[in-house]
Amino acid sequence: MPDGNLRDQKKIATRQALAEAAFNLAWERGVDGFVVEDIVRTAGYSRRTFANYFSCKEEAIANALTMDDYSQRDGQFAFSTENYTPLDTIELYIRGSFTINKLRRLNQLVSLSRDYPALKLYVTGALMEVQDFAKRGISEAFGSDYPEEYYHILIGAVFGAILPVLDESIAVKLPEDGEQGETDNEFNRYIDTVFAHLRKGFN
Repeated sequence: MPDGNLRDQKKIATRQALAEAAFNLAWERGVDGFVVEDIVRTAGYSRRTFANYFSCKEEAIANALTMDDYSQRDGQFAFSTENYTPLDTIELYIRGSFTINKLRRLNQLVSLSRDYPALKLYVTGALMEVQDFAKRGISEAFGSDYPEEYYHILIGAVFGAILPVLDESIAVKLPEDGEQGETDNEFNRYIDTVFAHLRKGFN
């Protein structure tokens, strides 16, 4: 492995360890129940190393949202135009990307952020990062076949339908362990309904 790739992998691992430690401490103790020193002690790094990656504990907590994406982000999903519309493609992305663990993590972060305004800002930013990644992929794949505003509206509609599940505004039960490959669970039925409605206006 080239030195550059090895360094990148080490940076990813360090960032992941710090974010995971911060998230676990927040979930166990609450956001006010620990300080940065607790994070670095738990993860096995120095305060200086923490400062190389995050400006505060809230930023570290929120970055646990996409930790499992970083090592695969560039090749996570092949946005394809062959025999697919943008709506078909984003549906494949949602169904393939939003694993049980990710849905659960999203739900936990949104739940934590309700009581901590500073954390909410960073969680919102992390959610926007996921949406921006999807929008860029769709836009680059389909280009001028659709107006630029179409991609913004499409991504906004899709993620706007998912967020109420994560913040429990809509009573949709998230999948349990062992249900990842099963289509007949409440969340997947909800996603079926979302895309059925969207197809009436987006194709």
